[in-house]
Amino acid sequence: MDNYAMDSYGNAFAHLFDAVNGDEQEIKNAVALLVDYAGEGPVLEAGIGTGRIGIPLAGKGLTVHGIEISEKMAERLREKPGGERVRLVVGDMTEHRFGTPFSLVYIAQGGLHSLLTAAQQVQCLKNLSAQLADGGRLVVESLTLDQSRFVRNQYVEVTMMDVGYVALSAAVHEPERQIVNVQSVLLTSEGVQMFPLRYRHYSASELDAMAAQAGLVLQDRWADWERNPTFPAQTRFISVFAKRAG
Repeated sequence: MDNYAMDSYGNAFAHLFDAVNGDEQEIKNAVALLVDYAGEGPVLEAGIGTGRIGIPLAGKGLTVHGIEISEKMAERLREKPGGERVRLVVGDMTEHRFGTPFSLVYIAQGGLHSLLTAAQQVQCLKNLSAQLADGGRLVVESLTLDQSRFVRNQYVEVTMMDVGYVALSAAVHEPERQIVNVQSVLLTSEGVQMFPLRYRHYSASELDAMAAQAGLVLQDRWADWERNPTFPAQTRFISVFAKRAG
């Protein structure tokens, strides 16, 4: 995917993102967990997307800032009821500084994976850690890679199908770089839509090591936003880091 850019996924997928990721109970669980760590705020969501979590979090009375690299995602957020509550910046979460100490910074929906090298992921964690207030927390939702889906480091599968459409997903894994290249294809009577995605996967232990380079130490970890214990076959994990004293 030589022509893939940081905003390629968001710009292509923004109009469908909420339909695919609109599990209301999961959103409620995420907001409940984040409220418990936020204190009185303010809060920053890095990679806020369409505001699926940031807007309801702001509805709890917290001041929520958001940064998003995709203008199309940002447009969807601004159009939503309550979107005006989020103090939104279109920019790069690895570099932008808000000049405000946050009680809570969080990255949901595997946003850290969108950075395609360990160095970029560490830089992002350092930048976010630097914006934490004393006693602040960084929460990271990470996704796990299901190796069983791949044969010779690739797969093609049907993800959805009905009378009027079929959705396919094709992926190629680059194990040495820990990168997965995905092309999701939606075929309908009206034509073809393509949604490219590249991401770098990492283990929980690698995330902890990268966080340590950013002056962060693991405080809690769960398998999901409901705070269930982690287990080997989990599809994601939620990590809570505290800023190391001194």
